[in-house]
Amino acid sequence: MRLSSYFQQVQALDKLILLLCSCYLLIDACNGFLLNQFGRSFGLSALYKVLMLVLMLVSLSWRSGKTFLLFPALFILLLPGAFYSWLHLGGSLAPDLGLILKLISPLIAFYYLLSLSQLDKHFALKFLHQVFVVNYLIVLVNFIFGAFGYGYTSYLPQQHLSQVDLGSKGFFNAANELSVVLLVLSAWLLQYYWQQHKLIFLAVAATSIWCASLMLTKTGMLGTLILVLFIPLMPWFIRLNWNRLALATLLLVVVAALVIWQAPLLLGQLGLAEKLQHVYQQQGLLGVLLSSRDKYAAEIWQLVSFYYSDVHRLFGVGLIGVSEHLWKFWAESDPFDLYIFYGVAGLMFFSWVFIGFIAQNLKLCRLYSSELAATLVLLNLLLLMVACIAGHVISSGMLWPVWGLLTRPL
Repeated sequence: MRLSSYFQQVQALDKLILLLCSCYLLIDACNGFLLNQFGRSFGLSALYKVLMLVLMLVSLSWRSGKTFLLFPALFILLLPGAFYSWLHLGGSLAPDLGLILKLISPLIAFYYLLSLSQLDKHFALKFLHQVFVVNYLIVLVNFIFGAFGYGYTSYLPQQHLSQVDLGSKGFFNAANELSVVLLVLSAWLLQYYWQQHKLIFLAVAATSIWCASLMLTKTGMLGTLILVLFIPLMPWFIRLNWNRLALATLLLVVVAALVIWQAPLLLGQLGLAEKLQHVYQQQGLLGVLLSSRDKYAAEIWQLVSFYYSDVHRLFGVGLIGVSEHLWKFWAESDPFDLYIFYGVAGLMFFSWVFIGFIAQNLKLCRLYSSELAATLVLLNLLLLMVACIAGHVISSGMLWPVWGLLTRPL
């Protein structure tokens, strides 16, 4: 009787987590709406996601106590440098604690779904699909509002642009984070419906490209196009030998080069070409790719080298250490930022997450010829590139639920 009651409680908790995960982007949109209308969000999105994390951790602690201990260990690993900065500077350590929580959140979601799939694979698959369908529809409705002029523009008005309102992100506040969320949602739905229902695949492909073109971010447009073109080819890719795979990779590089070469023509009607042309004239191709992030990184590196010792930098100086001297304390390149904030441990954590996610899916792809695993390899390689060039992937408060859940193929 007690055992039956225990399983009922666990199942009820999983259903509650399913409901919360299915609606979390709606809460993010409401958070953005409050900011847009009243200038304050009252921490709505943060509180909601903390609740999701707490419930996942409770469920995970019931099923796998050893795995649960990983997360406080990661706090202990990442925090020393920031804690030392706090001892010397004073102020608040809360931003660093919040950032570390964001960093480990994808792993919490990953291990939660892993434990759920080991208990009930059918429910876990149903869980995953519902989360992605509902959140994709929320994003789509948000962009419909954006198309009618509601919410935020993707880019702030700039004097050198003739078009003032460039791009739309609806009521979501962060365009870069929304771009990677769109990639992750699209990746699951595209691979799922390519196998299950080709007409729905075409509908998802069309709406994803439309959303990306409305948002006008390089990540969204190029990433979505790559997913739409290459996911149907996954059955062919996983049957390739290494020589053909090298040839296919070369072909991909050539196609990418042609797309970049013709980018001004392709984007001219969207209004983004003028912005890219201005950046190219001022800063060259590196400026187009990095959007001045190399300058931010150089400034931050110069600052921490001047104010902090070599040993302190090895452990990181924390958000608190950089924000004490600069208002722009993100370079927006995840490996660089994590090294500055949390030292060698931060860089190792970044590498561990991406190498771990990519390696396990490569293994599944090789052993079982899994099209889903092959899609996840492609997706995580895209996210790795975005993390290095544009940042806010591993540290994204908007991305972690869907990224962490999707990275565990069922």
